[in-house]
Amino acid sequence: MLEKEIVLRFTWASVVRFLCLSPLGAILCWLLLYLPWGSVNAPAWVQAVGSIAAIFAAWVIPYLHEQARARKQKKDLLASVGWLAFRVKNSFDHMADVIDKSKPGARDGWLFFSQPINWVIHRDAAREFSVTSFTSDEIALLLSLRAITEFGVMCAETLKTWDFDDNPHLADDFPHNKGIEFHRPQIEWVLGCLLPDSAPVPHK
Repeated sequence: MLEKEIVLRFTWASVVRFLCLSPLGAILCWLLLYLPWGSVNAPAWVQAVGSIAAIFAAWVIPYLHEQARARKQKKDLLASVGWLAFRVKNSFDHMADVIDKSKPGARDGWLFFSQPINWVIHRDAAREFSVTSFTSDEIALLLSLRAITEFGVMCAETLKTWDFDDNPHLADDFPHNKGIEFHRPQIEWVLGCLLPDSAPVPHK
């Protein structure tokens, strides 16, 4: 298991903003302004302010650490969904190419690489992601990915059992051609949102 390192970076602007917006920061500012620092009790007041600052630090540092950990966890989760979308796109393009070629040899090679099983794996993997871990926009991406994998499994089952003797014109007679036209831009959209660097550059 790989160890993960979480690095926290603070800027003066973020620290000042956090202090100004927090209740403890307001209390600390009040103490700095209104306590009798020139009196004989100043050392006691300094100790009191130091104690409050220590309590504040003991709260804010774990809080910021937890926020960084949650952001890192979310980033890793989205990267996993993006990687799955990348694999789904490859399987989708491979299957569409086999259908376009309309040749038994191309279908047999597709079967040799266990593509129907891969589609089942893609579908099951998409189902494993819990929608509660995502925002509403991210849920739309996940649901689209799930729909694409369900469609892919259906197409794979049809292609796997296709009888070229009865229907030699696979490209014309494949019953899910309209679905392929519909889902192709969907997978491009999902992949472009999750992995922008992998999205194809449109031709001018």
